[in-house]
Amino acid sequence: MTLFAYRRERTPLHRIPAGAKLLFLIALCIFTFSGGLITTAICLVISTALFIVSGHHKESLKPVKFVLIIGIMVTLLRMLHGNIQEGVYAGALYTVRFLITAIAAQIIFETTSSLEIKEAVEALQNRIACVFPPIKKWNPALALSLSINFIPQVFATWNRVHTAAKARGVEAKKGPVHTTRAAYNQILAFFSCLLYQAETKRKALLNRSIHE
Repeated sequence: MTLFAYRRERTPLHRIPAGAKLLFLIALCIFTFSGGLITTAICLVISTALFIVSGHHKESLKPVKFVLIIGIMVTLLRMLHGNIQEGVYAGALYTVRFLITAIAAQIIFETTSSLEIKEAVEALQNRIACVFPPIKKWNPALALSLSINFIPQVFATWNRVHTAAKARGVEAKKGPVHTTRAAYNQILAFFSCLLYQAETKRKALLNRSIHE
């Protein structure tokens, strides 16, 4: 399961329009980090409800485990630069809030296809174009939808590179030198693949702009 990857299924959340889900996600992130403990608790209930409505697949939670690692690092840094108790409280609160938004984003993106996101952004652009016509010529919706849909490709690309390395026995040998060399080669291949994909999307975007 890749972070923010689309999952084909028929759930109530899949049937909700993409635009409504994206706006809801933005609002949830704002309320989660700007409100108090009560607001955070409400957002936690909402995020849990999204998980249930989406089919409550346990595999959906695995990609967001990185939040716990980041949360521990943030907590330690806050403890070192202030009161220990206040650092623990602030770090734990940040971790919970980050986890709420990460789970919500994972659920929203895995129940919304890239085509649905593109159509939702273009629909918003068309409405704005009724008031401000030049935006239709600039076509920011295409660039924005490509950028949003490129996010899951980043994690999917890393998974493919890492899986290919494991299949070739790259990680079989132990030792700091071999581990560092293997990690370096995987990162190099990862960025090479990303640059190739980004260049392909750039050319597609440029060609479409020229024809239009």
